[in-house]
Amino acid sequence: MPKIVAQIPNDLYENINEEIKLGIFSDTSEAVVSALKKTYSRKSRSFLRWLMKKEGISEADLLGELGKIRK
Repeated sequence: MPKIVAQIPNDLYENINEEIKLGIFSDTSEAVVSALKKTYSRKSRSFLRWLMKKEGISEADLLGELGKIRK
């Protein structure tokens, strides 16, 4: 897996360390990866909502198509 280096504010770093101490995450890397995954998931859902609105696709239409794909 590729590695990256990032600078973060001290308060965020302290929050991550607190969550590690509480046992929520095993290490800093796990916390950062989890946060990135959540952020990209949120961004993807927002983009999908925007695209549906732009193209005039309803949620029912989208779910219907998804049902067809899963069969």
